[in-house]
Amino acid sequence: MDMIAINCDGSWDISGLGGKGVVIRNHLGSFMGGLASLVRASSVEAVEALAILAGVNLAVDMNMKAVQVQSDSQSVISHLNSIATCNNWRTNLIVEEIKWKSGYFDRVHWRWIPREANFAAHTAAQLGKQALGLCIWSETPPPSLTMVLRNDGLPCPHDVVI
Repeated sequence: MDMIAINCDGSWDISGLGGKGVVIRNHLGSFMGGLASLVRASSVEAVEALAILAGVNLAVDMNMKAVQVQSDSQSVISHLNSIATCNNWRTNLIVEEIKWKSGYFDRVHWRWIPREANFAAHTAAQLGKQALGLCIWSETPPPSLTMVLRNDGLPCPHDVVI
């Protein structure tokens, strides 16, 4: 069973507003779906956890069974890979919900990646900060994300005109 990559990122500022972004790719790196949305949270760690929760929810909705969730948030990925609870109670509630929902998958891996390797999800999170609601993309990403995927050297839908 090939693993699906779920890249997640959050963007936050001191006002408490931020964006969450998710990009899902198959084992060949081809775009399968994604989302962006505006979010209110108390910390950057909470926004990162909410982005991962959104990625897990989207993967469940898409009936994916073997996933590797990738994020540039070392703290949240460490919490997900640990049996210990998170010190921040707000973030801990989100992490516990992620762990509970991940029981849907046959296989799930939590992986930290450097920020530079998470640029597509970062771009989606930036789009989320400007969104009026939840934006979900299936099969065809928005043009601004298509350019990022192409610059990554990864396959993206060829029918998108830029």
